[in-house]
Amino acid sequence: MKANFRLMAVTLTLLSASLAGCLGGDDSSADEYSGPINLVVFYDSTSGMIETSVNNGQQGPTTGVELSFDFADSTSDDGAITKIMLDPDDGSDPIEADPSDNAVISYTWMTHGVFEIKLSAEDDEGNSHSIEVSIRIDMHIVWTESNTASSAMSFDVTPDCEDGEPLADRITISSTVENPTSGGWFGGGANSDVTWTLLNPSDEEIATNSGTVADGQAQTWDYTSRDTVEGLWKINIEVAENGDDVNVNNDVTIAYAEGTEDAVNPRTE
Repeated sequence: MKANFRLMAVTLTLLSASLAGCLGGDDSSADEYSGPINLVVFYDSTSGMIETSVNNGQQGPTTGVELSFDFADSTSDDGAITKIMLDPDDGSDPIEADPSDNAVISYTWMTHGVFEIKLSAEDDEGNSHSIEVSIRIDMHIVWTESNTASSAMSFDVTPDCEDGEPLADRITISSTVENPTSGGWFGGGANSDVTWTLLNPSDEEIATNSGTVADGQAQTWDYTSRDTVEGLWKINIEVAENGDDVNVNNDVTIAYAEGTEDAVNPRTE
């Protein structure tokens, strides 16, 4: 009986060892593509900064981040590559192209986030192969308002990638309040006592600052928040009663952690 038990134990041990190789273990080749398509894509950049502005409530121009992907060296052992594709992961439809016309696909991101884009190629036999590349897109906003005693700026920190992750690493604020020179027959204008408040999407106060801006002078509040949550954030600026109206310039950057994007893959001649 003991001999039979030992034989059964040895058998189970050998079976377990063989299954370990089938289920993964150290065999990293199990997930490697072995089809006929050799997907080669070159790209010089995987990150960028969107630039946008708002002036006295009017949306200014927005410059998105355009990135290009070169499929020209992609081939198939079963035939010709007839279709190349890019899925930008921002809710837009995938872009398709015929590489015989143009083997480079370019796309402009207009929203921020870390996007897991999919690059694909298909041959004339219906074979296809895809790879994923992480793209990091930050956003820079310049928001201005003139001659105001109460200013409220809102900005959306929600990443636009389809899975909503990761959240922004930080929000960087540089807010300048200028008290323009009043002048006139009775001398200079009044000082302006100013309060800045940063609110998260739950209207919780994240940070505040106050100062007195003399006539003809300016004061800047710099602040960085790493306690980011998705949704609409607000910067409120209030001038105390009897103070002069002010000009406001808010410089806001929504940034994701460096390194969340993949390394570039430039063509080398």
